[in-house]
Amino acid sequence: MFRRSRDFLAARAYVLFTVIVLASVLGIGFTILTLDRDKHLSAVRHDLEQALFEATDQIRLRFFEAVLVANNIERLLDSSEEVPERQIARVVADLQKHNPGVLAVALAPGLKITHSFPQTSNRSTIGLKYWEVPDQMPSVARAYRTRSPVVDGPVNLVQGGAGYILRYPVFVEEADLGVEHFWGILSIVVKSDGLFTAQAHDFGDSESFNFTLRELKAPGAANEDSAPGTARPRNGPVTTEFTMLNSTWQASAWPSGGWPSYSPQSPYLLAFALLSALILVGVLWAFRSLAVKKANAHALLAEAIDCIDEGFVAFDDRERLVIVNQKYRDYHPEFADLIVPGKTMEELVRLGVMRGQYPAAEGRQEDWIAERLARFRRPGGSFLQDVGGDRWLKVTEAKTPHGYTVGIRTDVTAEKTAQEAAEAADREKTEFLNNVSHELRTPLTVISGRASFLRNAERLPQSRRIEGVLAQAPTEEADLREAIGAYQHFVADQGAGIADSAQHMLRLVEDLLDWTKVARGQLELDMDQVEVGSVAASVVEDLRPDAEAKGLALTFASDGPVETQADRIRLKQILYNLTSNAIKFTDSGSIHLAMRIEEEAIRFSVTDTGCGISEENLERVFQRFQQVDGSMSRQNGGLGLGLAIAEQLAALHGGTLSLESRLGEGSTFRLCLPRRSAPVALKKSA
Repeated sequence: MFRRSRDFLAARAYVLFTVIVLASVLGIGFTILTLDRDKHLSAVRHDLEQALFEATDQIRLRFFEAVLVANNIERLLDSSEEVPERQIARVVADLQKHNPGVLAVALAPGLKITHSFPQTSNRSTIGLKYWEVPDQMPSVARAYRTRSPVVDGPVNLVQGGAGYILRYPVFVEEADLGVEHFWGILSIVVKSDGLFTAQAHDFGDSESFNFTLRELKAPGAANEDSAPGTARPRNGPVTTEFTMLNSTWQASAWPSGGWPSYSPQSPYLLAFALLSALILVGVLWAFRSLAVKKANAHALLAEAIDCIDEGFVAFDDRERLVIVNQKYRDYHPEFADLIVPGKTMEELVRLGVMRGQYPAAEGRQEDWIAERLARFRRPGGSFLQDVGGDRWLKVTEAKTPHGYTVGIRTDVTAEKTAQEAAEAADREKTEFLNNVSHELRTPLTVISGRASFLRNAERLPQSRRIEGVLAQAPTEEADLREAIGAYQHFVADQGAGIADSAQHMLRLVEDLLDWTKVARGQLELDMDQVEVGSVAASVVEDLRPDAEAKGLALTFASDGPVETQADRIRLKQILYNLTSNAIKFTDSGSIHLAMRIEEEAIRFSVTDTGCGISEENLERVFQRFQQVDGSMSRQNGGLGLGLAIAEQLAALHGGTLSLESRLGEGSTFRLCLPRRSAPVALKKSA
């Protein structure tokens, strides 16, 4: 139930987190788009503002030129009683050449238009009386009152369209009186789009820009719409105020389609934001999938570890507990409640020692803790650990490639108890064999000795006495003498058999005694400087009769005399055992004992042409109480201790005993002894 609730909340939290992250990314993207748009809009407005400054300078220049032309015409009118049409026409033509936006120049003496240049296109304005045109009369009156040029506009022109008119009051001097009188008005008509010739931003193009130019009633007054039906943009137009002919004017401009809602980079930024959001959602989904898989894998691992019937524990590279199963806690009941992830190995060990979980640590806590931590940090093979309550655990620890340490705890109490029982039984068996061997040795020695007497009965004093009595008996006692001789020969043969069997039994008892010494670690060597070649030669001489009795050739070869540290008796026992075994298991052929001298070792080899040993039995022959199965081994009998004792004696000398054999071809036993000139110890024990 808890897990389901946790998974439900985790899933909802993931969805909420994804929504928050996605909203954040989209919010950031929207902010970037807004900032980019504002930056682009600011750049467009700044560019348009610069263009507007240039346009107003041009407007002022255009009307300044118009004022100069009007002044020139005024001088022409002042110098002539008649209107010099030709000269004025040339002046107007020159003005239109430099300023194509000028539509007409009208002369209105007494405020009535009498001349209009160029005459061909402006005849319709001749005869116009300004006092009859309410829209134009205020500017005419103001020019007259101020005796200075006045620009009126925008106005609807007779020629069509909208434009601006420069009203220039003309005052001429009367020659008789020497005073000036008002002659009339000189009007120069300029089309609106004609004010912006050769501009980078053609404000006269209504399809591209909305432009207004209006005289303010006072400096700083609010601007008015350029024309009915023209909507102002949401962000407001770009405006500038400037002074022209002693009046304050305001110019405003904005794009006809309104200010841009986004920059040229906005589609790319929007695409990038959407792509980033999709990638982020994909990454979050992949991360969620991996997290779910990891959580499921961790849950599966934890459940699987909890199901195994062994204690499991894992520590990270900082020796902190990562995962542990219930079985491990059950094995450590004294501090199970404190075995939680995050605890270090040292803390757990100290808790166990403090609560008496480890009997081996009693009386030497700090030393035991140091040893345990050292073994934990450099794990090797498995070891047994007493956890109290007659319970033993097999501890197996190993390092992972990432520096983690994992451990397995296996309850081996039953195995440990069985092992201790087996060891106790083995000790009892060894003690029994030792006692039996000692008990058998004495009577067997007596039997062997008595049998020797019987074997050589003819040499006994009693036998010689009987022979003396028979020698004095009459010759007719010959049958009695022959019967007594036959009896003595029979007794000798039986005594020989008893003696041989007794010697064989003594050798078996000696092997048992040697093995019990090995098993109890009591077998000692009497190390001395020994000439080993003579020892090997004596073995061959002792066993040659046994070999010849089976029709075998027993030979010996060596590199010469050599001395080393060894126990003469035990060395002879090894070679005697190897050679006698070769004779025992060889029916025909030969046995060869060789000794080779090397710089640091002396090597013996006993090679026979016997039955050989199969490869799977090569190691078995060195085990105690073991013989290779087969008719040859059963036929020759034995306890199977000879080679096991020989191997132990070789190891006590610091050497090795090995075997090479092929079934049906023969065997070679190799004994390698270290070559030493000075004793390393007087005695060695197993």
